[in-house]
Amino acid sequence: MRLDSTINLSWLSAFDAAARHLNFTKAAEELGLSQGAVSIQIQKLERHLNASLFERRGRHIVLTDEGYAYHPHVSDALEGLSSVTTRMFSRHGRNTVSIACFSPTFVDHWLCPLIPQMTKDIPEVELNLMVDYQANYARSQRDDLVISYEAGDAATFVPLAEETLIAVCSPSYLEIHKSDWGRGILIEIAGPRPNWPLWRATTGVQAQLDGRVMQVNSLSAAIRLARCGGGVALAARSFVSQDLRSEALVETCPGRYIKGRTHGFDVRQVEGARPVVKKVARWLIERADQSIPDFF
Repeated sequence: MRLDSTINLSWLSAFDAAARHLNFTKAAEELGLSQGAVSIQIQKLERHLNASLFERRGRHIVLTDEGYAYHPHVSDALEGLSSVTTRMFSRHGRNTVSIACFSPTFVDHWLCPLIPQMTKDIPEVELNLMVDYQANYARSQRDDLVISYEAGDAATFVPLAEETLIAVCSPSYLEIHKSDWGRGILIEIAGPRPNWPLWRATTGVQAQLDGRVMQVNSLSAAIRLARCGGGVALAARSFVSQDLRSEALVETCPGRYIKGRTHGFDVRQVEGARPVVKKVARWLIERADQSIPDFF
């Protein structure tokens, strides 16, 4: 079946509202239309698609299998169009910079402390931050910057900071365990990250690392556990620098470290990026003491 590529947006809006509410009356109230008008819009869409999107079950309507599969795509498309329109044409939207953050610990310990100064240096910027553990690059196509620890599109990935992983614990924990700290609790991050055997092999540390291993899926949680006396954690130096200065944490093996992930960001649609987006990107690069790429 070959479809005409032109689909009326009002049909899609009616379908989206009805699919969310599963009620034509509520959809009509949301759209400011009559129930009959919503029904007609959906009928036109169904004729265009040559498919039934809803079916009646008694006094209720439900999505058909095709309607259920179709709705998320329609919803995402309408949301994306609305978001882009707001950013580009509304009075405030022109200065809004949307940042998708798929490296939460980096955001907590590196980006967030910088934001107050950023808003002073770029007073017109209005930031929208979306932080998530799971990378969703399909959704992030609507964002201006995407912060992650993966290279993404290597052509536009800008590195900001490379992890230097050190062994840290609370002063009281080290006082109790002293040189036998490796026989206590060893906190490491679950997943494809450097672990204690790799750290020992790379650093050449002779300490026995035969203690109990506690795995967590959050570097922030690992740091907090170490701070609370819960064990020795492998943590990025840049994320615990304040704790080291305040002596909330201490290194078990000063000067011994291994390299971890590289955190950075992608710029979506570099050539068409708005001036405020480029300004924020340049500001981050300068703060990281990195060279500004040619594509800026």
